[in-house]
Amino acid sequence: MGGILRNRGGRVLLLLAVATMLPAVVLAAGVSESFSRTSLTLILMITLADASGYLFERLGMPELVGEICAGILLGNLALLGIDFNFSALLRSSDFMSYAAELALVLLLFLVGLESDMRDLLKVGRNAAAVACAGVLLPVALGLGAAVLLGMNGGMQGWFVGATLAATSVGITARLLIAQNKLKSASGEVILGAAVIDDILGILLLAVLASVAASGEFAWATLLLIVAKALLFFAAAVLIGQRLMPEIVHMVSVTKHASIWTGFAFCLALAFAELASQAGLAPLIGAFVAGLLLDDVNFRVGDTLQKHTLEELIRPITDIFICIFFVYIGAQVQLQVLTDPAILLAIVVLTLVAVVSKAAAGYLVTGPGFDRLGVGLGMVPRGEVGLVFASFAFAHGIFTPTVYATLVMVVLLTTVIGPALLKPRLVRF
Repeated sequence: MGGILRNRGGRVLLLLAVATMLPAVVLAAGVSESFSRTSLTLILMITLADASGYLFERLGMPELVGEICAGILLGNLALLGIDFNFSALLRSSDFMSYAAELALVLLLFLVGLESDMRDLLKVGRNAAAVACAGVLLPVALGLGAAVLLGMNGGMQGWFVGATLAATSVGITARLLIAQNKLKSASGEVILGAAVIDDILGILLLAVLASVAASGEFAWATLLLIVAKALLFFAAAVLIGQRLMPEIVHMVSVTKHASIWTGFAFCLALAFAELASQAGLAPLIGAFVAGLLLDDVNFRVGDTLQKHTLEELIRPITDIFICIFFVYIGAQVQLQVLTDPAILLAIVVLTLVAVVSKAAAGYLVTGPGFDRLGVGLGMVPRGEVGLVFASFAFAHGIFTPTVYATLVMVVLLTTVIGPALLKPRLVRF
C-alpha cells in the first residue's frame, strides 16, 4: 500500500511540474487567440488546483488551502524564473473575471443550502450568544488592530474586521463528522453558532458593500441599509415559502437531474439579480435562494433515486469555486511578504482571529460543554473569509498588500483551527 501511495504521489508531483511549465509552452507557441488562451488557462488552473488540493489533503489540511496555494504559485511564477504574468492575464480576461464573480454567487448559494432554517430556530441561547460574540469581537479587535498596524481605519479597517468575523462551518463540520462528534452537545452548538454567524456576516457584508458603493457613512444610511437587507430577507423567504412548492411541483414533471441542476443554477442567478436591483450585493440574493431550497429532496432519474439539490449542483459549483480559489491566490504578491511589517501584521491578525473566536466559546452556559472547544471550532475562516477579502480587493478597498495579508491570515486560521480543535474532541 505504501508503494502505491508513493507512486501516486510521484505522479501528482509530475503533474504539478508539467502544469507549472504550461505557461512557458503557451508563450513559446505564440497563442494569442482568446479561446485558446482561455482554454489553456482553465486547463492550467484546474489541473494544478486539483493536484495541489490532493497533496494538501494527504498532509491532513483542507483542500481549499492547496487550491489557493496553487493560485499563489501561478501568480508568482516570475520568482521561479518563468516570465509569465498570470495574475495580469486573469485581470485582462473578461471570462475569468465573470467566472470569479459567478463562483462567489454559487458559493453563497451553497452556504444558504447548508444553512438549516429549522435548526437555526432551535439552536437556543448558547449558539446565538457564541455567534454574536464571534462576530462582534473579531470586528472590534480587527478594526483596532488594523488601526494600530497603520492600515486605513475607515472602510479598509471595517473589512479587515469583517473578514476576521467569518466562520467556515464546512471545515469544522467535516472534522466533527470524521470523529463522530457532530451530534455531541458542543458540536451542535458549533454548527448552530456557525449558521447564525453566516447570516450575521451576510448582513454585515450587505451593509459594508452598500456603504462602499455610496462612498459615505451616516447612521440614517446605515439604518436604511439594514432595514433594506432585513426586508429583502423577509420578503424573499415569505414569497419563497408560498411559491416554491408550486414551482417545485411544476418542475417535478420531469425526472431528469439536469432540469433540477439548471433550475437551481438559474434560481441563484435570479435572486442575485433581484438583490442587485434592490441595491444590495448580489451575494445576498444567492444566499437567500439557497435558504429557500434548504433540505429539499428531489426524485430524479429512471430509478427515482433521491438526491439533494446540493449534490446535483455540486459538479458545476466545484469547477467554478476551484477557479475562484486559484483566482484569489494568483492576486497575492509574495514579494510583499518579505516586508517585516507585513509579517508582523499577519501574526497579529492571526492571533486576533484565533483569540476572538476562542473567547466567544466561553459564553456557553450549562454543564456538558467544552467551552474552549466550541470557540476553537469557530476559528477556521475558509471560503467565507475569502469572500470578504475578495470583495474588498475587487472594489479597491484593499490594497494588494492588505489583500495578501488577509489571504494569508485566512489560510493560517483554516489550518490552525482544526489542528487546535482535534485534541479537544475527547471532551465533547
